[in-house]
Amino acid sequence: MADPMSAFDALAGRIADVERRFAGLRDDLSDLSGTATDESGLVSATVDATGALTGLTVAPAALRAGTEGLAELVLDAYRQARTAATENVEEHTEGLDVALGAGLTDLFGKPGDFSALGRLEEAVSRLGRLDDRLPGSPA
Repeated sequence: MADPMSAFDALAGRIADVERRFAGLRDDLSDLSGTATDESGLVSATVDATGALTGLTVAPAALRAGTEGLAELVLDAYRQARTAATENVEEHTEGLDVALGAGLTDLFGKPGDFSALGRLEEAVSRLGRLDDRLPGSPA
């Protein structure tokens, strides 16, 4: 297992990388959406990255389905659009959870690995010694 301080440094680097990737993603979220058409092709729905409905197109022929039928067509298109938006967001965020999670496993071990407690205590002790060297905070 790596030195705890080296592992903390590596984890900090991963966190910084994730923050950079999220910063770019935040700017792109408004552009991420999903659009889908129901099976009949009569209703099309668009949702944003959060799944909120942002557009709906209903062909005049869809009105022949009656209110319950039209509701089903709209819901079908909406569900498919949400799936498309979710896949779009997942494509843009792929690997972000893995990058951070791997750093935590390197630092603290796998669940049930109680030897990680010793590494954590050592790291906290080192951080305490570093803190003792820093000038006191202003009163």
